[in-house]
Amino acid sequence: MSRVWAVAKNSFVSAMRMKTAIVFMLLLIILLPIMSLTTTGDGTIKGRIQSFITYGLGLTSLLLSILTIVVSCHTLSAEIKHKQIYTVVTKPVRRYQLILGKVLGIAVMDIILLAVFATIIYALSVQMPKFAKTTPEELAELNAEFFTARASLKMTVDQQALDERVQQVFNNLKNTGQIDENKSKQQILKELKDAARYSMFSAEPGGMVIWEFHNVKPFDSNEMLFIRLKFNATQIPPDNLLYGVWYVGDYRQVQFSHDKAKSPIYAVPRKDVAKTVREFQVPADAVADDGYLAVVFFNEPANNSTLIFSEDEGLEVLYKAGSFTANYIRAVIVVFSRLVFFAVLGVSLTTWLGFPVAILFCFVVFFTGVVNGFVVTSFDYVGESLSILYSFTIKPLLWLLPKFDENYNINKYIIDAKLINAAFLSFALVSLGIKSVILLLAGFIIFAKRELARVIV
Repeated sequence: MSRVWAVAKNSFVSAMRMKTAIVFMLLLIILLPIMSLTTTGDGTIKGRIQSFITYGLGLTSLLLSILTIVVSCHTLSAEIKHKQIYTVVTKPVRRYQLILGKVLGIAVMDIILLAVFATIIYALSVQMPKFAKTTPEELAELNAEFFTARASLKMTVDQQALDERVQQVFNNLKNTGQIDENKSKQQILKELKDAARYSMFSAEPGGMVIWEFHNVKPFDSNEMLFIRLKFNATQIPPDNLLYGVWYVGDYRQVQFSHDKAKSPIYAVPRKDVAKTVREFQVPADAVADDGYLAVVFFNEPANNSTLIFSEDEGLEVLYKAGSFTANYIRAVIVVFSRLVFFAVLGVSLTTWLGFPVAILFCFVVFFTGVVNGFVVTSFDYVGESLSILYSFTIKPLLWLLPKFDENYNINKYIIDAKLINAAFLSFALVSLGIKSVILLLAGFIIFAKRELARVIV
């Protein structure tokens, strides 16, 4: 192990001396304080801090990812190119120890730099309300909706019941001769499923939408529940405001006409703007003793517009489940795991590729990770016609690609004060860990068999 640490120490010192590393560190040291003073967000102190966290953590992750890629692709390829590798392999250092040491040295660099700049971002975020002369009301809103970590609940659709319903509609259309012959069965089923989902989460004027949740377990009934909503509308009124009443509580008491309510049902009249995320609060004692909670929306007839809530972003129930500091540390750990992945990727590629090709490949993987959801969806459409070939060739390669977008975008968790739970954290770390181990083993095997010099007699 001492040989690995010796290589790691040498790699770390060489990386910190690189001009790229120095420039990136200076950029972050200068830009982060400036961003904390200049970001405006939506004009509120909460919006300012959210913008700073988004851009600050995003910039730090981007620059450290680029630095990791450059260093990992340079460290081994430069030694091979300038023939310095000959002075290493002749010593009692096995080739796998050399690769492992390179990765370890870069990882040490990443953890030090990430810890420093993540601490700066955290300290500036916490101090921003003091510099902005925040009012007690604004500070209370920050503590409730930003400087916290909230569990998020979304209504899950019974996919089997939905598929059976869609299949039944399809059979009825087929029996009555109403099937469009210009469309495939898959296209028609997809359209019918989309229509069924639309009807589940849309309310015509005078209509209602109901979301039901089970096993809701807030820490304290004296705490607050946060209802997060976003909807679209078929018609937008001149003042852009759409009216409705929200009922939050044990709706079974209304459905089954219970004479005496065991838990309160809160009625919240609201006027909101379409296509905009909004939140409101109700006391947590709205949750029934068995953990049941219903959120019901009544669309006022005066709107003359159908309101549509998407399945993913339409409605969430949030409640306090942790602290901002612990949640922030989890986010930083996820960023570090991504940096380790790129360190392994860069070093492994340079065991058989030159610097220009290896760094190009790494950047392609990085930017693919940023739009992973779009890439996977695009290939899924191809996979429908080439199912067998796709399943055994393209799909395993897509699995090796990292995921930084959609549900894996950690900035969304921090700015929305959503808890990065143990399950998500474990999955993210284990997934990248397995991919990194596969790449590292491939690098070991390739480099062990690579001929660095030919003996001429």
